[in-house]
Amino acid sequence: MSVQEVMKKTKKISLEDLNQIELKKNFDYALHNHLLSETSLSSQVNLKTMYTFSKKVTPRCVVTNQSSSGRCWLFAGLNMIRNHFIESQNLPKDFEFSQSYLFFWDKLERINYFIDLYQKTKEKDQLDSQLVQFLLKEPLGDGGQWQMFANLIEKHGLVPKQNYPETKHSGNPSGLNMVLTKKLREYCKEIRNNSEFDREGAISEVYQLLVQFLGKPPKKFDWEYYDKDGKFERKCDMSPQNFNLNLVKVDLNNYVSITNDPRNPYQKNYGVQHLGNILEGKEVKYMNLEMERIMELVKKSIDNNEPVWFGSDVGQFLHSKSNIMDKKVFNMQEYLGINFGLNKRERIEYGESLMTHAMLITGYNQDRYGNIDRWEIENSWGNKGPNSGYYTMSSEWMREFVYQIVVHKKYLSETEKTLWEMRIEKRFPPWDPMGALA
Repeated sequence: MSVQEVMKKTKKISLEDLNQIELKKNFDYALHNHLLSETSLSSQVNLKTMYTFSKKVTPRCVVTNQSSSGRCWLFAGLNMIRNHFIESQNLPKDFEFSQSYLFFWDKLERINYFIDLYQKTKEKDQLDSQLVQFLLKEPLGDGGQWQMFANLIEKHGLVPKQNYPETKHSGNPSGLNMVLTKKLREYCKEIRNNSEFDREGAISEVYQLLVQFLGKPPKKFDWEYYDKDGKFERKCDMSPQNFNLNLVKVDLNNYVSITNDPRNPYQKNYGVQHLGNILEGKEVKYMNLEMERIMELVKKSIDNNEPVWFGSDVGQFLHSKSNIMDKKVFNMQEYLGINFGLNKRERIEYGESLMTHAMLITGYNQDRYGNIDRWEIENSWGNKGPNSGYYTMSSEWMREFVYQIVVHKKYLSETEKTLWEMRIEKRFPPWDPMGALA
């Protein structure tokens, strides 16, 4: 008896009838004591070839490690701009900008941004409204967006990691987030219940808490280092802003954030309500393009030796042991005898998929016919694994689970450049999947 025959009898599930269902095969020893990721690894795929690429950006940097934090958007952004910096300053491949430095200022700026937003809701939104409850549910996560990254650097600059290193709480900020979230909700109660709110006092309190957890960020510093040839160098009395403007020299205003959101018309600009981190910073903005065009733009950037920041749903068909994102390698559907039938648009609409993680695309492989079949990915989960922490993404996986890229606007067509300068066509509510933070 089939499941369909059982369900025709009644809408209720009968254990007696279920016991009569004929199993398609013997499951006694298949999956019970093995992880799905182990048993569904396809034997038809040569994993060694999955780590070779016909085109890669140089230098090939040492993979960073965000530890137990949600700072992937910061790591991916800093890894993207360090490529050029390492070459221009003749640095070793393990150089890193301080991720903790931007993390400190993001927390402070985001709390100020949130307080301003919450004060505005006091006049027009009830405490039990959907917007207010959404804001209060998780007001201070670690995730972020590209424009938020650019806003931080434009205002606060950059410092080398050695001048503001990691702490226990930057690598595992759960305790810090817990304390700040409790304080932020208290501020929200004071805003709603009192006619006056001591905003300066609140920001001062948050600043002191951040210093306790992360250390005081430098206003001035001396950068002492060895270049890749072992020569000692020293640059004295630098501010983070001068370090960025005079040495890094990357204008992030020249980069364009592009999405592939099949729910909405292409060739239009979109935004997300109440998404940001710096009050005076630029608004988060997306240009929505077809996936094939996005892949063309990524190739152009890689061909010009520039890695590409991107956001994806990293947990989908990720074979973590081999660092491969590919439905054919992680072939759970065939193994389980089922089919996942939702397309990309439907996965977004039904809550099956959204952007969860930011990384870099650093290379690609063309087959004998010139078609790109896979891409090299620089992750920020440490340099362990079969390819020193670099991952492989198949082109099929990219089409299905990549939602955003960031490239220099010089790669755009003239029509796309004009489109990017146009107004935002529509702003999604903050709970929309396109408001998800990497």
